[in-house]
Amino acid sequence: MRRFGSAVLVLVLVAAAPAAAKFGMSKTKVTLHRSRPPEISLLGKTVAVEVTATSRRVSDSQLAQVRSRVEDAVRGWNLFRVADTPRGADSVIRVSVGDLDARIRETVEYEQKYVKIGEHQEWNAKKQKYETKDDWGNRTEPVPLTVATGSVAARVEVETPLGSHTADASASYDQQFKGTSKVASEARSEEALERFLVETAGTRAAAVVSFSPDPVEAMLAVDGDLKPGNRLAEAGLFKQALAEWSRRTFSGDKEAARLHNLGVAHEALAYELPPDAPEHRSELEQASEQYRKALALDPGEKYFAEPIRRIETSLGYAAGASALLADRQRFDAEGGTRPRRDARATAPPSSAAANPSAKVSASVPASTLRNGSFESALASWTLTGKGTVVNEAGRGRVLEVGPDRAGAVLKQQVDVDVRDADARVSLAYRVAGGEGRVRVLVVYADSAGRERTSTLEVTAGEGPGDWSDWSGDLAALRPRPAHVREVRVAVEGGVVRLDNLALTVR
Repeated sequence: MRRFGSAVLVLVLVAAAPAAAKFGMSKTKVTLHRSRPPEISLLGKTVAVEVTATSRRVSDSQLAQVRSRVEDAVRGWNLFRVADTPRGADSVIRVSVGDLDARIRETVEYEQKYVKIGEHQEWNAKKQKYETKDDWGNRTEPVPLTVATGSVAARVEVETPLGSHTADASASYDQQFKGTSKVASEARSEEALERFLVETAGTRAAAVVSFSPDPVEAMLAVDGDLKPGNRLAEAGLFKQALAEWSRRTFSGDKEAARLHNLGVAHEALAYELPPDAPEHRSELEQASEQYRKALALDPGEKYFAEPIRRIETSLGYAAGASALLADRQRFDAEGGTRPRRDARATAPPSSAAANPSAKVSASVPASTLRNGSFESALASWTLTGKGTVVNEAGRGRVLEVGPDRAGAVLKQQVDVDVRDADARVSLAYRVAGGEGRVRVLVVYADSAGRERTSTLEVTAGEGPGDWSDWSGDLAALRPRPAHVREVRVAVEGGVVRLDNLALTVR
C-alpha cells in the first residue's frame, strides 16, 4: 500500500508540472508602451492655454506648473502653435484648479512580532561546555506609521470652432506607509504632497487634449523551447521574437503558450505604430486572434483571459484615435473657417424640420426630439466628454462616443406632456471598441410636479458587434412621468456608435 501511495503522488506531481512551468514560478514580464488618445479633439492651427485658481491655497507657481505641462503636451503634437492669449486662437484650453488639500499624519501602530526576548545558558554535552542560546517569543512592538491623504479639484474646458467640451482632471491621494524608510517621496511633507497632486492634475489635464502614456505589463510563457524568443522580447526586439516563435508549432499546452507569446509580439508591434494607422489596428486584431486561440486550447489557464480584455481596450483607443484624425480632416477639408459655437446650444424648433434628410421618427414632433440620426451634426444636443459625428456605411452620419475615462453624456432638453400617453424612448447602437455600457436617463416631473430622474439600462457592457435596436417604455418608470423635460444617453467603458434616437409619444 505504501508503494502504491508513493506512485500516485509521483503521478500527481508529474501531471501538475506543465501548468506550473507555463509561466514559471518567477514571472517573465515585458512592458508594452501603449498610448491613450485624448478625450477632446483640438482643431485649427493655434491653441491657447489658460489656467486659473478658485482656491487661495493654489499658488501662482503651481498654476504655472499646470500650464507648462499642458502647453508641452500640445506642442508635442507638432500640429499647433501655442498662442499667448485666447484672442484669435482656434482652440482654447481652460483649466480651473481649486480645493487643494494635503495632510500628513505621523502615528504609531502596534503589531505582534516574533522576536528575540532573552537568552539562556544551555549545556552542550558534545563540547562539554555551556553555550548561550537565544529565547524567542511574541512581543507587541510599536511601528511608525505615516498616513498621507490629499486631493485637488481640476476641471478642463476646451473651446473649439465646433463647440465646447469639458472633462475632469482631479486627483486624490490616500496612502499609508509603515516604517520611516518606506515612505514615498511625495508623502514626506505636506508641501511635497501638494506638488505631487498639482503635478498629477496637470498630467491629467494634458491627457485630455493629447496622447498620454498608458503602459501595460504583459507576461510571457516560459516553456523551454520559447525562451530564445523570450530573450529577444525582453530586449525589445519583438519582430525577431515573432520570427523565432513562428519557426515551429507544438501541441497541447505548449502550443497554447506559443500562441500567447505570438499575441504579445503582435500587440507590442501595434504600439510601435501610430494609433490611427490601419496597420496598428491590424496588429491588434492579430494579437486578439492569437490570444483567443491560446485560450481555446487551454481554457483553464488564468493568464490567458486578461490579454483579450486588454486588446479590446486598445481597439477602443484605436477607434478614438481614428475619430480624432477624422475630426481634423473634416474640419480642414471645410477650410477650417466655421465660426466657433457652443455645441451645447439648443437649435431653434424649426431646425429639424428644415432638414428633410433627418431620420427622426415621424411620430415624434420636431419640437420633441430633434436630430435623432445626427444628419445635422450635433445641433440641439449637449455633449460632455469625447464624441464626434462620423459616417457609417449603410446608415449615413451617426454619433461615435468614447473612449473617455469619465464617460460621456449626450443630452437634449425637451418639453413633452406624456400624461396618459404611450411614450417610448428608442435608439440604435453598436459597440465599436472596448466594452460599452449604455444607459438612458429621463428627467421628468411626476403627477405631483416633483422633479425626477430615472435610468433605463440599454446594455450593462458588451464587446464589439453589429447594430442593435433598443426601446424603453416610460410607463414602466416609477413614479410614472407626467412631463418629460430632458433625455440623456450615458456611455462608459468603450467606443459606442448611436443612431435614430427618438422619443415617441402616441
